[in-house]
Amino acid sequence: MRTHAYPTGLVERSLANMGHGKSHGTAGHSTSPVRRLLLKRKKIYSVETIAQTIINGTTNDLERLRAVWIWLCDNIEYDVEGFLGVTKKLYSPDDVIRTGKAVCSGYAGVCLQLCNVVGIECREVNGYGKGVGYEPGQKCQGTNHAWNAVNLEGHWHLLDSCWGAGNCDMSQRVFNKCYNEFYFLTDPEEFINDHYPAEEKWQLLERPVNLKEFEKKVTKSAQFYRLGLTLIHPKQCSLDTENGEATISMGLSEPANFTYTISQCNGSKKTELSKSRGLLTITKSSMKLRVIPPTAGSFEVELFARAAGVTGSYSHLCSFLLKCAKPKPFEDLPENPSLCWGISPDGYARGLRSCEYGGEVIELRSGRFELVLQTARPLRVICSLSHKDLDGTLATRCVASQAEAEKLTCSVLCPYTGYYTLSVYVRDYESGNGNHESAASFLLHCTSNPVNLNELFPPDLSNKCGPGLTTTEAGLSQFSHTGAIVTAQQGKCNITFQNQQDISLHAVLSKEQCKLSTYPLSRYSFVNYDGSMVTISIALPEPGSYLLRLFGNSTHLCDFIIQNSSDISCPPFPCTYSSWEKGGVLLEPQSGLLEPLSWVRIRVKVAGVYSVHAKAEETVDLELNNRKEWEGKVFTGKAAQVQLMVRENENSVQRMVLMYFDVLKPQK
Repeated sequence: MRTHAYPTGLVERSLANMGHGKSHGTAGHSTSPVRRLLLKRKKIYSVETIAQTIINGTTNDLERLRAVWIWLCDNIEYDVEGFLGVTKKLYSPDDVIRTGKAVCSGYAGVCLQLCNVVGIECREVNGYGKGVGYEPGQKCQGTNHAWNAVNLEGHWHLLDSCWGAGNCDMSQRVFNKCYNEFYFLTDPEEFINDHYPAEEKWQLLERPVNLKEFEKKVTKSAQFYRLGLTLIHPKQCSLDTENGEATISMGLSEPANFTYTISQCNGSKKTELSKSRGLLTITKSSMKLRVIPPTAGSFEVELFARAAGVTGSYSHLCSFLLKCAKPKPFEDLPENPSLCWGISPDGYARGLRSCEYGGEVIELRSGRFELVLQTARPLRVICSLSHKDLDGTLATRCVASQAEAEKLTCSVLCPYTGYYTLSVYVRDYESGNGNHESAASFLLHCTSNPVNLNELFPPDLSNKCGPGLTTTEAGLSQFSHTGAIVTAQQGKCNITFQNQQDISLHAVLSKEQCKLSTYPLSRYSFVNYDGSMVTISIALPEPGSYLLRLFGNSTHLCDFIIQNSSDISCPPFPCTYSSWEKGGVLLEPQSGLLEPLSWVRIRVKVAGVYSVHAKAEETVDLELNNRKEWEGKVFTGKAAQVQLMVRENENSVQRMVLMYFDVLKPQK
């Protein structure tokens, strides 16, 4: 008996060719479940009566064999207690039918008798089965299993109703009824992986397999064939490490998700190890698992899989015995919540298309890294970073995510050397407030030059970093800086873009701590509006990482990270009011701090106003030159401020203040 439950097999070619389905209980014959249930209720144990009842309505040998197979799988349970020696094993067909229990030979014996009654040539085959208690690489001695061979239309076929009926959980000493179509008319090339007949002729192979070859064969489950997998490496169930590691690889015909277990073997005792001892990579066409044992010794590696896009448990595929003579020095890898490295099969289904990096370790010689993922459609993204020494608060300051129409960009800072897990979660941009789902994980290895902790990204960074989907949706375009990170030169930078829809804009500058400035940080960013062209000027008071948050019509659009390494302390800009957002360009002075007792030239563009004035101790009317600039000079005197004001039309009585400049106090 199998110790694992496997789903429906693939080898149903003959049934499909004759127009029969393969659903349990209805496929290939007309005997209804009700009729089979009546046999049990009426305590009919006669082989002849059962056979004639279950083939009622069948028209050929295939349908009759199908009826026998379904009846066996439905009505006979594996005799776990008999197998364990707790009770007497039941062999005879009469005892098996009466009790509804049997070991493998009981299934095979009843199958033989039913086939004889319905006129199908059948043989009981004895041999060795890799079932309960089997370990990869184990020596196979004697016989421990029985199954059947049947002749249909002059051709012999193989079936195992014992393994088709279900599986045993020996730890609980129970039989789990779990129908397994795979063992009905199984391809001999696949049957030989776990069934070795005592008589060679019942292999039904053109080139028979000897016992040593059978012992070395990888035992593949029904799920392995159902998923259309091919084993690339190794070809045998036992393998040795090379340079302290080993690789298992498979080819895929359809996308699938995988997982695995690695257990250290010490006699009959097995200890499961952390999954960080394996590196799983899955592409659209292949799967590769690198195994790096922590010590010398023997290890069992088990692989499991399920179809991509399917939820629920993974099914067993195959197992390997790994022997390690000498382990390699290796730092423990961080845990990977998505199990495989690189873009996962579900990640492709969720909109990711390609990436420069696969599932191998990404070696970094510095603490700065940028990951770009191409997308098939607009996506929202959340990226997270983990490291054994990185706490959650600092981790949020190590990643910056940018979502554009056809790509996602994640900028990463590594403050420590060692291994990092970079996890990517996505959801469709149009899906409202749905949950982000895992799409990819990347293993980063920073070997040198980590960033200082004071160089991390600013706190409270959103997932809308840099120009992207939200700015495009708001009508902003032609950004001078298309990435999320802007480097200030000597403490200054300008960010320009087009505002074709003329939305109301507002920029907010912030920093975790600002020690050198006596003015609020809002004074260190200034927005000029020249028609549809918008320029955000930045002049910073001290080095560090700053967050520039852009709003449009009071909606958060995006964040820019301003990185400044200069020790130059720039003066603040003038303080503006909301009236300035209607449109204007300050040409001079750029500084918001003016000298006392001095003449200051003011030059500004303000569209759609009647007059512009500068007020210090006295008010000066600015004149409109031929370049459509308002210009003039004002004497600061001992005033505390110089205000720039406008009258919107000839009849306006009040002057509207656009901004003010601070006048420094006279030195004694």
